[in-house]
Amino acid sequence: MARTAAFLRYLPDCGYRCQVLTTSAFGGGNDVLRAWEPLSLYRWLFNRQVREGQAHSAVRTRRGVLSRLGRALLVPDVQISWLPAAFGRGLRYLRANRCDLIYSSFPPASAHVLGLMLQRATRLPWVADFRDSWIFDPLDTYLERDTTRKAIEARIERSVVAAASAVIVASQEAADYLCTAHAQHADKVRVVSNGFDGDWNDLGGMPAHSGPLRLVHAGSFSYSHPRRSPQVLFAALERLRREDPRWAERINVVLVGALSEEEQAAAFSLQDSGMVHIAGVVERAESLAIQRTAHVLLVVDHVRPWTSTNIPSKVYEYLALRRPILSLGGSGAVGRLVTELGAGMHVRGDDVEAVCTVLGQLYAAYECGELSEGADEDALRPFHRRALTRALANCFDEVLERAEPCS
Repeated sequence: MARTAAFLRYLPDCGYRCQVLTTSAFGGGNDVLRAWEPLSLYRWLFNRQVREGQAHSAVRTRRGVLSRLGRALLVPDVQISWLPAAFGRGLRYLRANRCDLIYSSFPPASAHVLGLMLQRATRLPWVADFRDSWIFDPLDTYLERDTTRKAIEARIERSVVAAASAVIVASQEAADYLCTAHAQHADKVRVVSNGFDGDWNDLGGMPAHSGPLRLVHAGSFSYSHPRRSPQVLFAALERLRREDPRWAERINVVLVGALSEEEQAAAFSLQDSGMVHIAGVVERAESLAIQRTAHVLLVVDHVRPWTSTNIPSKVYEYLALRRPILSLGGSGAVGRLVTELGAGMHVRGDDVEAVCTVLGQLYAAYECGELSEGADEDALRPFHRRALTRALANCFDEVLERAEPCS
């Protein structure tokens, strides 16, 4: 939830005071409204790490029978069980305090259902932040497999778009879909992308030219999306090594984050040769420190049969570090962003030969001292969280100017 947390941090500078309504299952602090979520009891019963008080970011709940059953039966997601308590808590607060608008953020989709319920009960202006696509390019593959479920959630999406005063998405591709699918409400759609915090001038320059070309990938693969895989990258590295064993001394790929057992097994021979190093799960500060040692930052996305609309948040952190980015994936948002900003190279993520070629090009540039330094600072300024929050506040301003006074 880095996006929402950053908005909360900078919105007061734009004249907006916010009251957060969230679940009792996560987070700390006393400045938020919390509503009980039955799912928190499930986590406590079936996850020993939760009972022992470990941070949720370090906990990966097992997808057992109950989890799969809940996903199949609860629409639009398992967090729907939070709605009764959240609606009551939110409505009481809105009636007791002067509030100008409601803001909800997806995922989970149930947050938009709550926003819809509160909007209908109060008639307040409502801004629905979709961030990523819900129906067209779903992060949840369940929607691709179950056409009935997809039809139900598409109907909920239509209700949300129709009732909201403004709809925000994080990429132009997601906006294009909504404007086409909900043409009568296209004037409501706004793009407020994800971004980064901090000052890139303080992040350190390109590491020294010494040793192998160092590529760093931060984050997980299949744990982020079941179809996201490093297999093509590994196949390209293996091919280079077979063709010329000296490639094991030319390229070193560092993987930071959780890998599945299958991914670790697939990387075994590459680890043994020194071409791949698995750093594992580390704290955020250490992850950033490792990324600063990279000559090239790597993003691997799954190839879709449609235009991708989602841009992983790490891409914006990569941009801030001002390293060239190698993007492996299909056509869509990530490739467009990297190309438009002159931030690196994008190739098909299912084409082993193309990946081999681009790795060779990057190494040749590295050897000649001609490796780029990533996107230009001026091109990056609109992606700072402060600038993005100003864009969100401008949307709020516009919505409030159009709003009719509530009786």
